[in-house]
Amino acid sequence: MTDGIELNELFAGLAPAVVEELTKHEERETIPAGTKLISQGAMPEHLIFIEEGSVEISVPAGDKALCLNMVGSGKVLGLRAIVATVLPEIDATAVKQCAIVRIPKGIFLEVLKQHPEMYFAISKVLSNDLNTAERVLRELPRSPGKEKQRLASV
Repeated sequence: MTDGIELNELFAGLAPAVVEELTKHEERETIPAGTKLISQGAMPEHLIFIEEGSVEISVPAGDKALCLNMVGSGKVLGLRAIVATVLPEIDATAVKQCAIVRIPKGIFLEVLKQHPEMYFAISKVLSNDLNTAERVLRELPRSPGKEKQRLASV
């Protein structure tokens, strides 16, 4: 029942009993390339774990999308939105066919209420996501004109 799912970044930090409770409610699915797993501004109904495949994490930037990261096996999607009750600011789109596991939001939140120690594992996942976003921002090219304006205003 837990083949592969115990390898995701969230479950790696949880007690076996909590993992077992969550996996009782898992829904497995294979999705085609191009499927949007998370949409900016739309509350996810499931926590999603990627078991196999590739997913692009992007943010809208004007009329384009800025790719923040390519993720694969073990990545958790929708965690911040579900835990913080905020709409996602990212899109997550399958680049290749993906095998995913979904856990309904309500069940995840109920297990979280029963096991508040889960917040330590959650904070580690969200911290890693923040670190990735910071790295992407540091690597963005800056236009020379804007850099001069920024320095002049300091």
